[in-house]
Amino acid sequence: MAKRKYLLGFSPARVSEPITYRMVKEFDLMLNILRAEVNERGGRLLIEIEGKPSKITSGVKYLKEKGVDVKVLNEYVSKDEERCTHCGMCVSICPADAFEMDRKTYKVQFKSDKCIACGLCLDACPPNAMKLRIW
Repeated sequence: MAKRKYLLGFSPARVSEPITYRMVKEFDLMLNILRAEVNERGGRLLIEIEGKPSKITSGVKYLKEKGVDVKVLNEYVSKDEERCTHCGMCVSICPADAFEMDRKTYKVQFKSDKCIACGLCLDACPPNAMKLRIW
């Protein structure tokens, strides 16, 4: 099983259609919604898809055929090492345990593969070292 993260963009006409539901059912995929936004301009959905690589590829092709803007995400939250003071605020607030304090160096380590883009670290970071690059 593979896991991949995507940012999906929906036009206002597509927001009310069960496109992601059909993708999950038709291609036997698991979907984890990490972040969602719907407004008068349409919608955006940050998701993690899990399944067989060939099924994920087919599911993404289906989304594109339905007019969904699909972007592959490798890194959507980044940490500016120059700005970080290693205060640990992000460690205490992160629900996904994407931050760890190295007990030897007292430096904060950011593990982007665990990040769910909830944005809590952005608000908690006193020196504004965390940036959300897609939202």
